[in-house]
Amino acid sequence: MRNMDRLNAFVHAAGLSLLILLASAALVEAQVNRSLKILYAGRPGSDREKDFVAFLKEHFDTVQTGSLETFKETDTQGFDVTLLDWDWNDIQCPRPEVSETFTRPVITLGVPGGLICRRWRLKTGYM
Repeated sequence: MRNMDRLNAFVHAAGLSLLILLASAALVEAQVNRSLKILYAGRPGSDREKDFVAFLKEHFDTVQTGSLETFKETDTQGFDVTLLDWDWNDIQCPRPEVSETFTRPVITLGVPGGLICRRWRLKTGYM
């Protein structure tokens, strides 16, 4: 197995683990608020998107998808949480632009998530 394949497998597992942890925390606090509206913006049609969306639909009533390549701040309107993800973990991934006044809840995943956080000057970004 190549190093990049190992990295991709690790990031995928880490992302799913994060979602499981978040779902578990929500169960403890609120018996899962199924009414939360979730937007998953990733690479449309990818296996990764299918896996995440299937998992999310088990826990939330409203789960919609969008493309990270065309993501805009306005896409988050009407959603409680947005997940930004990409199944290719390299520096060539899309990195959406948002304003400094953007305040919607967002979870970033994988290498693209780190790069997005760096651009947004968040502590979870790459140095």
